[in-house]
Amino acid sequence: MTDEFAHEEHTHGGPGGERPRVVLVAIDFSALSRRGLHWALEYARRIPCHVHTVHVVEKRWRLSDLRADLDALRAELVDVHDAAVAELAPLVEEGDRAAIGSLHEHVVLGAPADEIIALAGELGADVVVVGSHGGDAMQRLLTGSVASKVVRDAPCAVMVVKGAKEG
Repeated sequence: MTDEFAHEEHTHGGPGGERPRVVLVAIDFSALSRRGLHWALEYARRIPCHVHTVHVVEKRWRLSDLRADLDALRAELVDVHDAAVAELAPLVEEGDRAAIGSLHEHVVLGAPADEIIALAGELGADVVVVGSHGGDAMQRLLTGSVASKVVRDAPCAVMVVKGAKEG
C-alpha cells in the first residue's frame, strides 16, 4: 500500500523548509489597522511569514487632472507615496522587524478594496488582514464596506479586526 500523500507538496510555512506564509495587512493608520498589524506581527513570530503592509491612497480623478501637467501629477504621486511610507515605517519596531521573516511596505493608488484584493493576488497571499469600522446598515448600503468587499472577493483567507462595540 502506498502513501498517496507522501509526495504532496507543502505550501505553507513551518518547520522543514516549506515556503513562509505571506500575510498582507491593510493599513489606513487607524487604531483598527494598527491592531491588525499587531495581530500579523504576533502571527509572524509563531509561523515564518513575509508580512506586507499596504496603504491605499484613494484618488478620485477630476477632469482637471487629465489636463494637468503629467510631470506635476507624477511629482504629487511621489510625494504622497513618500509621506505614506514615512508614516508606515515607525509602526513596526526594530525588534519586531528582526523577529519576523521579512517586512515589505506598499503604497498604491486606487480604490482600497480593489487594490488590496489585487495585491493579495499578486503576492500569493495566504491571509489578508483588514479592519472593519462597522458603521450602520445605511452607511454600508450607500458607500459599501472595504472589509466586506475584501472578504467577498479576496483570493485567500481574510482576518477581520473589528472595532469595539459602542454602548
